[in-house]
Amino acid sequence: MRKFLIVDTSVLLYDRDSISSFPGNDVILPLTVLDELDRNKQKPGLVGENARYVNRYLDSLRAIGRLDKGVKIPTSDQTIQIYTRDPSELVAQHNLDEKLGDNRIISVALELQTKSKKKQVIVVSKDINLRVKCDALGISPSRPIIILSSPHSRPFIFRSYPHSRAI
Repeated sequence: MRKFLIVDTSVLLYDRDSISSFPGNDVILPLTVLDELDRNKQKPGLVGENARYVNRYLDSLRAIGRLDKGVKIPTSDQTIQIYTRDPSELVAQHNLDEKLGDNRIISVALELQTKSKKKQVIVVSKDINLRVKCDALGISPSRPIIILSSPHSRPFIFRSYPHSRAI
């Protein structure tokens, strides 16, 4: 079953090939992720190199189609879409600061979860704080947002973090 995978910048900076490592799924990159990649492209070492690689890869996909509409990757059954809508009302609704990138990523996940009745929405992140925030929001257990981590080895190991109940 196809899923929406909202990929956080931390994953792309950690493993530049991760952007094309989700066959059979629809990868969503909020605009915030592009902004964060841009801020990291000048950094020395692997972080800057990975940011530049992902930027070039996305630029090459523009030859296939519009990224805001979703581009099917020719070598796999995967699409990549830049999510341009800003669901800021969801940020305010959950008392989150809309200036923070993690909160904008969470709002995209919440919006897709609300809109999507057939696809599971998954946030892919190495960022502990982002995972904790998602858990703290108490996403409905019937349609949970599952947080994934990229381990040191490939392919990705999908781990879900159950939502805790208030004490």
